[in-house]
Amino acid sequence: MKKIIVLITVSMFYLAGFADSPASWISSKEGRMNVEKITIGVNNARVVLETGEQVVIPIESLDSYSSNGRIYEKEMVYKNGKPTGKSTYMELLNSKNGFSLFRNAEYDYEATEPLNAVDRFYVYKGKELYLALDEKSLPSVFNFFGLKWSYR
Repeated sequence: MKKIIVLITVSMFYLAGFADSPASWISSKEGRMNVEKITIGVNNARVVLETGEQVVIPIESLDSYSSNGRIYEKEMVYKNGKPTGKSTYMELLNSKNGFSLFRNAEYDYEATEPLNAVDRFYVYKGKELYLALDEKSLPSVFNFFGLKWSYR
C-alpha cells in the first residue's frame, strides 16, 4: 500500500512540473518573457502573449526563443572558418563544459534540389565557432554531449 501511495505522489509531482513550465518564451536585451505562441518570420516575430494580446517584434531584437520545447539561439554564421557578419537562429541541442551543440537547417542553392534543407551541426564555445561537424566527427561529438545519433 505504501508503494502505491509513493508512486501516485511521485507521478503527481512529475505531472505538476510539466504544467508549470511554459511552452514558449522569448528573450531579448530587456529580459525574458513567457508567451503562448511565437511565429518567426523573415523580419518580424509574431507573438501571442499570455494575456491573448498579439504583438509584432522585430527579429533583430530577439536573442533567443523557445517554441514547442525547442530552444533557438542567435549565433554568428561562419563560412570556411571565418565569421560572415550574419547571424541566424540555430536549435540548441545540448550544452556541456562551456561547449554548445547546435543544429542549423541550411539550403544549398547550387545543388540539384536547392529547396531541400540540410541539417548541419556546429559546436560553439561561448559565442565563437569551435567545430563544424562532418559525417566523421558527428558520432564522437554526439557521444560527448550524451545524445543518440543516426544518419538519415
